[in-house]
Amino acid sequence: MLAGGSLRSVSLSHPKRVGIMGHVGNENLGDESIIAAVIQNIRDRWPDAEICGFTIMPVDTQKRHGIPSFPIRRGSVSVLPGSPTADFVATSDVTAAEPTSGSASGAQATNSLLTQRVKEIVKAIPILSTLMRGVMAALEVIPMIGKEFGFLVESRQRIKGLDLLLIAGSHQLNDFVDGPWAFPYTVLKWTLLARNAGAKVVFLSLGAGPIETWLGRRFLRYALQQASYRSYRDVTSKRWVDTLQGFDADQIVPDLAFSLRFSIRSPESDRSSRPLVVGINLLPFYGDYWFESDAEKYQAYVAKLAGFADWLVERGGEVRFIPTQLKVDPEVATDVINQMKTKSKTEYAKLIVEPTFQSLDDLLSALSELDIVVATRYHGILLSLALQKPVLAIAYHDKSRDLMKWFGLGNYVIEGKTFRVEELTDRFAALEKHSASITSSLREQMPKFKSSLQIQYDTVFNLIDG
Repeated sequence: MLAGGSLRSVSLSHPKRVGIMGHVGNENLGDESIIAAVIQNIRDRWPDAEICGFTIMPVDTQKRHGIPSFPIRRGSVSVLPGSPTADFVATSDVTAAEPTSGSASGAQATNSLLTQRVKEIVKAIPILSTLMRGVMAALEVIPMIGKEFGFLVESRQRIKGLDLLLIAGSHQLNDFVDGPWAFPYTVLKWTLLARNAGAKVVFLSLGAGPIETWLGRRFLRYALQQASYRSYRDVTSKRWVDTLQGFDADQIVPDLAFSLRFSIRSPESDRSSRPLVVGINLLPFYGDYWFESDAEKYQAYVAKLAGFADWLVERGGEVRFIPTQLKVDPEVATDVINQMKTKSKTEYAKLIVEPTFQSLDDLLSALSELDIVVATRYHGILLSLALQKPVLAIAYHDKSRDLMKWFGLGNYVIEGKTFRVEELTDRFAALEKHSASITSSLREQMPKFKSSLQIQYDTVFNLIDG
């Protein structure tokens, strides 16, 4: 259902070669909407462009978006089996063990006794024990350095010939997830690879923060300095980047998902003749997949959503659980349903719907059928707004608060860590009362968001056009 568009211009020179780099490919449909939007806008301007992806799970990217894709980190499967780029499949780090003969087994037993004796001596001398631990750590690191160097050589070959590398959206400028060697190092690595290969680098509407480690800040600062253009998707992200110093002139431009065109439209119907259809978009808040796991807080979140869903059902509404992260969100929905008091009612099957999503089109179709959305994930909020749906946001990060305020909906944001069921029901009732005017306001504001993104694309693509 993603729509095509009119062609803006057709270059008469050689086809442009554009790479899209992102921490995507893990079945997060919100992030996939960013990649889909960027591909659409590249095709609008350069229909014959050669586009490739650099992502966490290249197999998923290649299958989902139809572009050759490669890993941004070691250990990923690069391409689909039998694809034209199958020669780029990443080599496994695991080496098969060779069979041992009887004599080899005897030698191993002797070595084992010797090793045990060495360990006893080392333990008896504290300073020697410390030195040995340092040596062992170094021996573990050295092979990793060698493998990473090999990966960089392969990646340099893959990126060779690109005109432009777009580091596209999502929350890639942070070091609070797995420290400086995760997002910061990866962003820096690909920035330098692209610059070394002669490509221009662009940071498009990225999310940022927190950025607090000494090394993470320096990695990201140097990476951003290499770019020909930079922008950030919200005020909070821009403030975090400003702390790196030297980027005051950079712009705030809305999330790239707002530039996604889709043919789907919300059905027109008389709401008075049917139940109110409410979508609940959730995530594993403090669950096993959260960066800060806390079982007690997760259960409290689930219980509050279950209480809210019960309230909707009891007043005659229809509830639909809307996952946007396909790996983890459905399990949260199941946990919520299992705690609902109305689960045992005979009308439960009619009132509770769990759609099974496989694609971005599936998600957009499900959202289009809703009257109101209660969303926790950032892109659950954003895509609902893009479809002109009234949204009540359960915010766990400033990016969600910034987005809602941007549309004048700051009164319909509640805090994810502290909200109560009563607060949720009261705010929902207020939103429902003003839903018609909110929809009208979203319809009026959306062209401005889309226009600012089109201007950004024009600016960026002009860097290599001609």
